[in-house]
Amino acid sequence: MWTRRRRAVALLGGAATLLLPFLRIGGDSAFRFDIPTMRLLFFGSVLWIDQFHLVLLLVLFLLLLAVGTTAVFGRVWCGWLCPQTVIAEVARWMASALPGRARKSGASVVLVPLSALVSLSLLWFFVPPAETFRNLFRSPVLLGFFLAQWGVVYGMVGVLGTRFCGTACPYGMLQNAVADGMTISVAFDPGRADCLRCNLCARVCPVGIDIRKGDQRECLACATCIDACRGVTAARGIDPFISYRGTVRRARAYLFAGTAAAAGLAFLFAVWAQPSVAFAVQWEGSGPGGGGNLYRYSVRNGRAEPVRMRLSVDRPARILGDPGIAAAPKSRAFGSVAVTSDGETRGEVRFTAEGNGFRFVREAAYP
Repeated sequence: MWTRRRRAVALLGGAATLLLPFLRIGGDSAFRFDIPTMRLLFFGSVLWIDQFHLVLLLVLFLLLLAVGTTAVFGRVWCGWLCPQTVIAEVARWMASALPGRARKSGASVVLVPLSALVSLSLLWFFVPPAETFRNLFRSPVLLGFFLAQWGVVYGMVGVLGTRFCGTACPYGMLQNAVADGMTISVAFDPGRADCLRCNLCARVCPVGIDIRKGDQRECLACATCIDACRGVTAARGIDPFISYRGTVRRARAYLFAGTAAAAGLAFLFAVWAQPSVAFAVQWEGSGPGGGGNLYRYSVRNGRAEPVRMRLSVDRPARILGDPGIAAAPKSRAFGSVAVTSDGETRGEVRFTAEGNGFRFVREAAYP
């Protein structure tokens, strides 16, 4: 029962991970970090790397979510969603169609193309899929990342396997710090003395532990032992000796859920409330030959359309050169203008940028 459910969750999670890079909103990826422009495309919005407050809110939400989920549900991530176990589970499931003796080696063979697909899916969150396919064997950098990730994924899953989960995985150590007696976990009922001693639970455990010996850090909460015990006890008409223990309905669960939800809502509100177009300007230095001053401006355009504005300054100052500003969709534009004055500017100059229904007024020093 639990094995079928875990495989269904693994397939749904894998499908979502593979298909998300192909989802487009407003003509661009729904979720992708664009390295050349240092921006995160987030379901129609754009987060720039210098928007630290948004990045901080996102990290805070993910941290609270991870800690809260672990405190309430234990290592449900490890057994149900972690790529380290999910990829291996999918490989074993695909190899289950082979004859019994060939299944183990077949799973290792299946893992080779499966690891390559995982490596490709990781690239898609940084490079659009179409561009990845077009340039994979043309760009040494892209090909190098693909091969390196392919090797790492295969080594982590096919070579280290669950040994990593039980020894070096930091998430398992986090569980020890936040879990308590009411955390949901797989456990043996010590109050029942009629255990059949078939040892099947220990033989099928992917990390090689005996759940009858009590809680152990290596346990992935995958419930494989529950299915094994159920298969034996059902024939005798008795309940399995191993099951999920713990509860969600407790104050600690509500506290973590509330704080994580608050952080998530704060992040979404901050993303929604940020202006679609922003303009900034600052003094850069004296102009060539000491004539006037140079000012550097930047325009951040989060819209799906280009933005064109015209820059002007209050008199007696005046702009030398082209005052036009253009920013492509979901991008930033930078430029410099020289400003000179025929009279007293009182130590500062006022810039106005107008266009596409926007009007920005900014002041900058005029030494």
